[in-house]
Amino acid sequence: MKAEVGSFWFPVLPGVGHPVSALEVIVLGLFIGYVAGMFGVGGGFVLTPFMINILRIPAQVSVGSALGQKCGTSISSFLKYRALKRGEPRIDLVMMGGSLIGVDAGNRLLAWLTGLGNWHFGHGARMPAVQVVLDGLFLVMLIAIGLYTMRDALEARKRVIPRGDVTIPGFLVKGIRIPPFVDLPLVQLEQVSVPMMAYLGFVLGVASGLMGIGGGVIFTPILMYGFGLSVRNSAGTGILLLYVTVTVGTIEAALRGFVSIPLSMLILVGSSVGAQLGALSTHYWTNRVLRLIFGVLIFMTVGVIWLDLSPFFVPGATGIPMSGHPEVIRYSALWLVGYLIVCLIIPIVWGVLARSYILKRMKLVPQEG
Repeated sequence: MKAEVGSFWFPVLPGVGHPVSALEVIVLGLFIGYVAGMFGVGGGFVLTPFMINILRIPAQVSVGSALGQKCGTSISSFLKYRALKRGEPRIDLVMMGGSLIGVDAGNRLLAWLTGLGNWHFGHGARMPAVQVVLDGLFLVMLIAIGLYTMRDALEARKRVIPRGDVTIPGFLVKGIRIPPFVDLPLVQLEQVSVPMMAYLGFVLGVASGLMGIGGGVIFTPILMYGFGLSVRNSAGTGILLLYVTVTVGTIEAALRGFVSIPLSMLILVGSSVGAQLGALSTHYWTNRVLRLIFGVLIFMTVGVIWLDLSPFFVPGATGIPMSGHPEVIRYSALWLVGYLIVCLIIPIVWGVLARSYILKRMKLVPQEG
């Protein structure tokens, strides 16, 4: 009975509703930080499912608290990668406007899903709609990324000479030729489409706000295979965008009551240390080994998610109960149309401004003339 009311090592954290092992949360944070530092991802693709399915924390609180802890992890990784001179900050700056409006859209979608209450399928368990949707999205996303990453890792083993940090332009660079363009000299790329990068930032922002990920788990494979960057340069590139995105996402999630600050701080205790160790590891391991580890980690996460989602389809199991009956959020058709127009305009306007003014003022592109 004593554990039910909480204790020092098993506190009842705000928004959680039941005792959680503080030591388990710190160890999970250490692991997440290591993953974040090694691959340039926020670790949310592991952290959010683990909090939902292992620690039994409500989905919307898991999403918001995961964003909160990444504010510390991402800035820690960013400083380490700048010291190692990895990545290309021009990509982050061009994509930033789209990412910020995207994270707002993702948070609004999360709030709407939270208000839908519980769902059930046939005679399976009743589970929160937001958890079912998030688990389903994670499964589809991670399986696709995992298969592609593992295939590439196995093909890389056949190469006699490792590629190192040489960039091999991918299909997003060679196939999408929508002007204006920007050069990315730190990663050996020329004439990359600004509109493509701007709207890619929007998609990453939506994923961040909705799923509690920094977008790195999607962005890193896109940089590796769509842009053609090496693993190390991909990891160093996304960190600045990740930091800005998760900061804005955390503020929005907190305003909706989805962030448990004590939970985020416990995770941050371990993740800040782990991020430094992870970033340092990329300096010593080869790209092919990093790809293989990334793929294995993704499929481990897929297994955890599927084990918890299966009761939704299997009779006789129980899901995670929703606390209360939140009110469904509704938007008018006129509001949705206006918001869609804003989402279409802001990313491209920011991208063009970043290319024409911001990068030049920061002396990140050569001055014309």
